[in-house]
Amino acid sequence: MMIRIYLPVTFALLAVSSAAILIRICDAPALSIAAYRILIASAALLIWNASRKNKFWQGLNREDLWLSLLSGFFLAVHFSAWISSLKLTSVTKSTVLVATSPFWVALASRFIFKKKLKPGLLFSFLIAFSGILLMTWFSAAEVYSQDSKLGDLLALIGAWAAAGYILCGRVVRKKVSTLAYITIAYSFCGILLFLSAIVLAVQMWDFPPAVYALLLLIALVPQLIGHSTFNWALKYLSAPLVSTLLLGEPVFASALAFFFLQESPTSLQIGGSLLVVGGVAGAIWSEK
Repeated sequence: MMIRIYLPVTFALLAVSSAAILIRICDAPALSIAAYRILIASAALLIWNASRKNKFWQGLNREDLWLSLLSGFFLAVHFSAWISSLKLTSVTKSTVLVATSPFWVALASRFIFKKKLKPGLLFSFLIAFSGILLMTWFSAAEVYSQDSKLGDLLALIGAWAAAGYILCGRVVRKKVSTLAYITIAYSFCGILLFLSAIVLAVQMWDFPPAVYALLLLIALVPQLIGHSTFNWALKYLSAPLVSTLLLGEPVFASALAFFFLQESPTSLQIGGSLLVVGGVAGAIWSEK
């Protein structure tokens, strides 16, 4: 059972980690990237449902529908803020800050939902979060130093929104299938991002073919494969655990940035990465 859950989650983590690199090399406005990422993924899901004559909306009660829509709203805020931050600060800094979502998930689970956290999971999270702080405070020089503070703030906003997205998904996925949930959440998120781009007069057309190819990759690999797999995992794993597993994203993203963007991590960043990996491993074993 563990292999059937954690093997797909491992591949999903690698898929999600590729997003930062693909976004950085994609020469398109941040809001356009966010909108295309979700719109393409939503279109693929709607085509799949139509081909199978799957009426995914049947059986949903009003609470599940509203929570799925709320999840889509949080996802829209998350992507618009985080993708914007990647244009302003380094890959390591952006992915590390957005990966603090487990901290907000844990706080919400404890103080809003009155859910008791397992000591092993809490200890593992503290180890991983220590690594996050080590990587954040001693990160390499920013590529866009004049806008780095704004980029950091946007990444943090993305983390808050991601926490809301994960918590909504955890509630809905107890009763609703993965396909139905992500179809509704992704579609609503895509509509919100597209309308935002139109209202703000952000460029959405006339990109070079290479840009469209990158937009397609961003939608299919990190979103449709990566995020959808994590949504599937929410049925079997707790929200704090799933969000703790996502702490591995800045580690893999930083490694990819080193090879493809020549962003060299410091020794302290490497040490922080090891703490993150150790915390993720401890979180897995605490939920065995």
